[in-house]
Amino acid sequence: MMSSKKPFLKVVVNEGERVRRILLEHDLLDVDYTILSQDGALFLPLRHELVDGSLDEVLGYTSYELGEMEFEPVPSSPRNLVEALQDHLSLEDLELVPRAYDLIGDIAVLEIPDELSDHKETIGQVFHRLHKNFSTVLSKKGAISGTTRVREYECLAGEDKTETIHIEYGCRLAVDLSKAYFSPRLLEEHNRVAQLTKDGEFVVDMFCGVGPFPIHIARQRMAHIVAIDINPDAINLLRKSMGLNKLIGSIEPIVGDARDYSESRIADRVIMNHPSGAFDFVSDACRILKPHGVMHYYDFVGGDNPEEAIKNRLSRLVEAAGHSVATVNLVRRVRDSAPYEFQMVVDAVIV
Repeated sequence: MMSSKKPFLKVVVNEGERVRRILLEHDLLDVDYTILSQDGALFLPLRHELVDGSLDEVLGYTSYELGEMEFEPVPSSPRNLVEALQDHLSLEDLELVPRAYDLIGDIAVLEIPDELSDHKETIGQVFHRLHKNFSTVLSKKGAISGTTRVREYECLAGEDKTETIHIEYGCRLAVDLSKAYFSPRLLEEHNRVAQLTKDGEFVVDMFCGVGPFPIHIARQRMAHIVAIDINPDAINLLRKSMGLNKLIGSIEPIVGDARDYSESRIADRVIMNHPSGAFDFVSDACRILKPHGVMHYYDFVGGDNPEEAIKNRLSRLVEAAGHSVATVNLVRRVRDSAPYEFQMVVDAVIV
């Protein structure tokens, strides 16, 4: 295949991976041609020409340009993990090979099903040959557990490590997967909440983890963020991140249970990103919030109408705490968490 003139979508480099995934989901990316990088921007080849503005809704607030230029075809080597494993696994096993992975800094994290456990080292090594830019390929072991919400990992290829620096929208986050929970799938939420925050606000992040919400906010806004987590390793990683970023706001890290935070009626905004346990802390969040303060409440919800389900659940919890939901500013599905279940978020004004 020779080079060809193709329509393209141009974005800044740090938006490239998110936009690439969206284009793939909508069958818009021409995977037969190589993505180009030039002067801090990525040029993604498209299957067909798009009308200006047609991607605004799916890309959100991303700035992009459309145009046309020459692209080189992708080399004839395997284009994905399944193709690369065709000589190693049966057709039945190939159907079970993970199609997606988490990228955290220079670490790739695969979720390999139990049926392929005898082939996990082969899968990891082949993946590493395909993606040489990763220092480490890890496999998840077991579920997230305990009050510190951590899980075990096994190194399949590359450097045996769990610590890295992850970058989101220019934010440098110190992460150690063996010591504190972190999900790269929430980068849009981290940035969205930061953009909603106003200069001068007092924010309490009740389950901050390694601190992505506080770092995003403090880089963008002159706000004060109290960042609480019961895991001292998470707070240590947050402190490290504070030194890695130029902050215009201030962060106050606290090791402890959010229930023990004694201040009342102080916060303009409370972040409750603990979807498996935030419901137990709603009364504390209501106590911390000023009247007409904003609560960002996260929960796992299933069913036919998870949007209504989470709104009703939050209303009941807030009323049980002696308060009420004045308005709901937003309800959205953050990500799939299991078959027919979603991690949801509600932005609600509490009185």
